[in-house]
Formats: sequence, structure tokens, C-alpha cells
Amino acid sequence: MWTLLLAPAAVGAYAWAARQRRADRERFGHPATVRQLATALRPRRRTWKAGLVVGALLLGAVALMGPRWGTEVRTVERRGVDLVVALDVSASMRAQDVPPSRLRRAKNEVRTLVGDLSGDRVGLVLFAGQGVVQSPLTTDYGAFRLFLDAAAPDQVSAPGTDMSAAVDAGLQALGATGPAEDTTTAPGEPRPRALLIISDGESHAGDLDAARQRAEEAEVTLLTAGVGSEEGARIPVYENGRRVDVKRDRQGEVVQSRLQEAPLTRLAQSGAYFRIGAAASALSDVPAALRQVGASTYDAERFADYEEMYQWPLAAALVLLLAGSLLPVRRRAAPGMRVGAWLGRAQTTE
Repeated sequence: MWTLLLAPAAVGAYAWAARQRRADRERFGHPATVRQLATALRPRRRTWKAGLVVGALLLGAVALMGPRWGTEVRTVERRGVDLVVALDVSASMRAQDVPPSRLRRAKNEVRTLVGDLSGDRVGLVLFAGQGVVQSPLTTDYGAFRLFLDAAAPDQVSAPGTDMSAAVDAGLQALGATGPAEDTTTAPGEPRPRALLIISDGESHAGDLDAARQRAEEAEVTLLTAGVGSEEGARIPVYENGRRVDVKRDRQGEVVQSRLQEAPLTRLAQSGAYFRIGAAASALSDVPAALRQVGASTYDAERFADYEEMYQWPLAAALVLLLAGSLLPVRRRAAPGMRVGAWLGRAQTTE
């Protein structure tokens, strides 16, 4: 609303300037004599010019307020895939054969993956010896990243790597306890859902065939990603945030953790398998795989759309400013007056 104060401020400035001119004329001499001498001035045009400038400021203030006209109700549909990322947070994910570590590299890749999505709902599951739903399905990618950044091995107490538990937790997050049905989709349109499991595949437990069967019955596409290297690396042990040792077996031998791709490819027989290595990652191909899964309408939002009209008062303000700049406030001197003035200046110089 402060823009509306520009016009009153301009009026006040012009009024003050007019009072100053009158006071100067009164100090100079008698008002009637001064008016006769100042034949070149056009006071009315000065007033018109001030009015044009004030009007331009007022119209400019109206344009800054963003006037809009008309109302059109539009419906925007949101289409996409429901994707749940199941992230392995077991102790072996601390191995550093994929720098800075398997877990941190996987988190960075998932963060990049979410940045490449558009219109898809994402959820997060953490698993080790059991699966935990960390973030429900959401289109708020910022909130998803907060849950992802907080993912750590101590958030799942059960040790090991049970990928069947990850599948069950993923189906729970997807709401896929049976065939794909959702009231937000169009009648007869299947609900596309996908579960991406990221793990090193080591020390896996659970019946993978049964887990894959449950996902197929729920019409959920299983995607897997293996993170690590075949050479493997030692598993660091931390206490109070400091590395104190490496993991050892019962005989005291140092454990060498390696990527096990067989269980991951076995689980993704009907989907796709991706590899996250030290130098490159295939997780960037996941959006293309999701497009093959399909997309459906999961939300429809109606809102009122208005036509912007600021350009009209702005154009009128420019026209008034142009007119004010072209409006002269002084008369052009007649040729005889110009000659007389020149002779007068010449006599003065002599």
C-alpha cells in the first residue's frame, strides 16, 4: 500500500514548489509587474505538467499492486509413480571401498535421484535385520531428504541384512497388502508402485523368492541396487563417533566385507538391477525405469486463475510521462523579440 503514497507526496512537492515560486516573485517586485515581465512562462501548462506526472505516479502505483481481472477455475492433475527406497543401514554399509563409505555414497545417490524425479511420491524404509518405515509417501522432497540425511546404522537395532524384511516394510509403506487399488486413481487405472532396495547384499537372510512373490502379487515392481566392490573392504567400528577398531569374527580375524550381487539380481528378476561403484553409478537410470512402470493420477487440485492486468496502467503511466516531457512550459520568443534581445546583449558588451 505504500505505493499509493507516491501520488500524494508528488502533489505535496509540487504545491511546495509553487509556494516557493510565489514567494520569490513577491521578493523580486510587485506581482503584477513581475507577471508582465515573465511573458515567456505559461503557468497553466506548468500545472498541467504537474498533473500529468502525478497521474503517471498514481497509475504506476496501481500497476505495482498487480491488478487482476476475471476468474477461471482450472484443475491440475498430479501424475507419477509411488516409489519407496529401502536403504540398508547394517554395519557392513560402513565399509569404505566405495568412498566415503557405502552408506554415505548410497545416500548421496538417492539424494541425486530424488532431484531428478518430477511428480512422483517417494517414501523411505531403513533395514538391517528388520525393516522400519522411516518416511511415508510424500511429494515433499525436502522432508524426504531430512529423513535420508538422518539415516544411520544405530536406527535399526537388529543386526544382519534381511532383504525380505525390507520388502515387507516397503509394501507396508506403499500400502500394498493386495492388488493395486487407490481411490485417487481413475477407475480401472492400475496404481504404479515400485520398491528400490539399496544394499551390499552381504549376509542376507530371509526367503527372497517368497518376498519377490509377495511383491508381484501386490503389483509392485522390485528394483535393486548393489553398492560396494568385489574386492571389498574392512568394516570400521565406531564408539562415540570415533573409529576404534575394525570388525572381527569370533576367531578374532578381520572381516572383509564384499558386494554380493547374486541375492540382489535374484530379487529383481521382474524389475531391474543397478550398480553403484567407486567410479560410477547406474542409479541415474532409475527415472527411466520408473517411466516404464507407468504413471497414474494420484491427486487433482482445483484453483482459480486470474488474468494479469498490470500492463495497462503501466502503459498509461508511460504515456502520461511522455506527454509531460513533451509539454513546454515556456513560450517561443517571436523573431522581433529575439533580434531585440540580441541587440540589447550586443550594446551591453560594447
